[in-house]
Amino acid sequence: MSPGINRPDASRRDGGGSAGFTLVEALAAFAIVAVLALVVQRGVVQSRLGLAAVEDRLAAERVARSLLAEPVRAGDVGNGGRTGTLDGYRYAIRLAALALPLPQPERGTEGACPPSVGPCDPPGDAADPARRVRWQTLRQDIEVVTRRGTVVTVETIRLGQIPSADAPAR
Repeated sequence: MSPGINRPDASRRDGGGSAGFTLVEALAAFAIVAVLALVVQRGVVQSRLGLAAVEDRLAAERVARSLLAEPVRAGDVGNGGRTGTLDGYRYAIRLAALALPLPQPERGTEGACPPSVGPCDPPGDAADPARRVRWQTLRQDIEVVTRRGTVVTVETIRLGQIPSADAPAR
């Protein structure tokens, strides 16, 4: 053959006229895309699970805050607390008396309680033992169980009214 005539298969071997990917390059590209898709999928799943956990915890905290906003019930003080379900969340309220000193009213002032009446009795109730009320400092623990099984706990100190010993039960 003369040097001026080009052979069709010679130009392909030299890389001059061929365009496209080889099978190995295409498989490598598919493998890279598959790995990236797996990483993205795991990230999306983890973020959705995290969001669900946060929403569950926030709902349990809302239940705990609503229970904390309720006044302390006299029956709960006597029983040491209560349990129940609110908005689908189980809760337990525990009350325990604290030995914190309460301030005493000043004696000898207008409207102060006479010495025979407890420190928290309103004026004029000394003659009516049924209306006497004592205040007690209480430690209040509220535990709310989330749907995932974790526990949200709120601890505080509250004042609760308890009937005096000589007052009949209401």
